[in-house]
Formats: sequence, C-alpha cells, structure tokens
Amino acid sequence: QEVTTTLGQTAFLHCRVRYLADRRVLWMRQRDLHILTSGLHTYTNDWRISAVHEGVWSEWTLRIRSTEARDAGLYECQVSTEPKISKIYRLHVV
Repeated sequence: QEVTTTLGQTAFLHCRVRYLADRRVLWMRQRDLHILTSGLHTYTNDWRISAVHEGVWSEWTLRIRSTEARDAGLYECQVSTEPKISKIYRLHVV
C-alpha cells in the first residue's frame, strides 16, 4: 500500500481488520523494527505518532502529525495471531 503526504501535513495509514476478537493491532516502523503502537497505546516518545481506532469495521489508523522527510519509509500493520497477519505500507513525504 502506497501513501503519499506533504511535508508538514498529517499522514494517515489506514489498516482495516475484521474479526479482531481478543487480538491486538500493532504498528511497527520497519527501518528500526520499532513498535510504535499496540492497540491505542503508544510506545514511542515521538508526540506526533498515535493510533486511532474507528468504527464498526475495526479500522486502525496510524497517524503521524507534522510529517518530516525522515518519516518516509515502510510501516507494518500487524495482527497478533499465530502465524502473524500483516500488511506493509510505504509512506512518501513530498
């Protein structure tokens, strides 16, 4: 999934998960394998990054405010199943 945002704007990476049950949705940054969020909990000191959960369709969105050039790259939406289910997003900042 390709996502493009403008420098300084807010980027939204939308991950739709159905039938989540008791599992968690994690957002991970691929360049350093840093877990950014788990559910609605944030695991980074970067105030610009948060997770948003919306609606019946279980859409888990990674929100990156005030995007910078260094935010460009790969992000992974991952569901805590065995084996894991995931989707990779490439963020472009222009």
